[in-house]
Amino acid sequence: MIEVLKVTIPVFLIILVGFIFGKIKKKVNLDQIVNIIFYISTPCLVFSSLVKSSIQLKDFFDLVVATAIITFALGILSFAVLKMIKSKNIGLSLPMSIGNTGYLGYPIALLAWGFEGLSKAVIFDNTAFIILLTFGIFLIHRGKGKFKEILKAAPMYAIILGILFNTLNITTPEIILNPIDMIGAITIPAALIVLGYRLTEIKIINLKKSIIASLFKIIIGFLVALIIVRIFGITGITRNVIIILAAMPSAVMSMILCQKYKRDASLVASVVFITTIISVFSIPIILSIL
Repeated sequence: MIEVLKVTIPVFLIILVGFIFGKIKKKVNLDQIVNIIFYISTPCLVFSSLVKSSIQLKDFFDLVVATAIITFALGILSFAVLKMIKSKNIGLSLPMSIGNTGYLGYPIALLAWGFEGLSKAVIFDNTAFIILLTFGIFLIHRGKGKFKEILKAAPMYAIILGILFNTLNITTPEIILNPIDMIGAITIPAALIVLGYRLTEIKIINLKKSIIASLFKIIIGFLVALIIVRIFGITGITRNVIIILAAMPSAVMSMILCQKYKRDASLVASVVFITTIISVFSIPIILSIL
């Protein structure tokens, strides 16, 4: 348990810093910081992690397939649950099926299993991220130009370039890769601080729906991942990364997208908040089991 706490406490302490900052400095506009994270530092982190990873083809295939199956399974099950509770809040399907596998998943995987864990977390996160930026936007964007919005997602191009450079064994000169590494390094602490700050802005609404959606994301995500890794015979660090990332709290990006496209934003924000609080306890428990 001490080793587990060494992994989780630093992450949640950084979130706490952002939360305290949000309580002290109210009405700070974080939009530009979010833009820097989304359009600059995250693509750099993704590209750097992918070009430096030495993941076997089987592990890569297992991660992509498992992530896609888990995400779509959670999406389908979330629709069933929403129908069962007679909810028309279709935006809830995003936080119920997409987890915070980047901003929270990266540091957890890195601290728990080193660079190998981080590289595998990047593949899981990128796969889920592509689904969020394609099917997710298509689902909640009620206006025109859905595909145009998808094409604006900068991290997706970093994924493509990183995989291309890795597969073709293209060497990136250090004079270029070093600044990319430095920029990418700001992503995790900056994103965790933003997450902490965002939590101060959230007001819980419709507590019953929020709790149902929150418990669904963590518990069902964990159970579905257990089933998938067993079916595919996935073992080792790859198995552990898949399970812990599937049980991550709801993605902050799901809240941002729902705010952007005005689809159940307040309710989605409530789910993000509640799942993040639950994860303070659920992540150490799951890590101790793995």
